[in-house]
Amino acid sequence: MTLVLPLAHHVEINFFDIVVIEPETMPEHAALALAAIVILGFIVYGMWAAARDMRSWQNQQRSSIEGA
Repeated sequence: MTLVLPLAHHVEINFFDIVVIEPETMPEHAALALAAIVILGFIVYGMWAAARDMRSWQNQQRSSIEGA
């Protein structure tokens, strides 16, 4: 978390110039850092799950070729 908090200070999020999220207080920085950590966690888990499923699929293909 110490790596994300310094980076969160320089973040400004614009949604089509309607909603602007720019943290100013420490709780806003902490919330943005937590959101970034959660999003990165989902990304890492998705990459791990895709690799796991790919290995499983390759093992199934390999065993079906060897069994035929």
